[in-house]
Amino acid sequence: VTDRVTDRVTDRVTDKVTDKVTDKVTDKVTDKELAILNLVMNSPRLSYTEIAATLNLSRKTVSVRIRNLKNKGIIERIGSDRKGYWKVNF
Repeated sequence: VTDRVTDRVTDRVTDKVTDKVTDKVTDKVTDKELAILNLVMNSPRLSYTEIAATLNLSRKTVSVRIRNLKNKGIIERIGSDRKGYWKVNF
């Protein structure tokens, strides 16, 4: 029973945080940037190539959009390109 309660609480907190981040970011980013941001929030270890394949975008488009998100201070890469992860700054 406690595992189910913990899961429900975790889900609620995650939903609230996701909603707050989405509200804060929506004014600053394009739809494609928001799609990338949602993806890396759920899977922070994704590579540019994996993001591109998942969203059916070119790697170049993903690269430009991620650069924009980095320049806006919304995300940053922690660690190396190969073994690092994306950190959302909210």
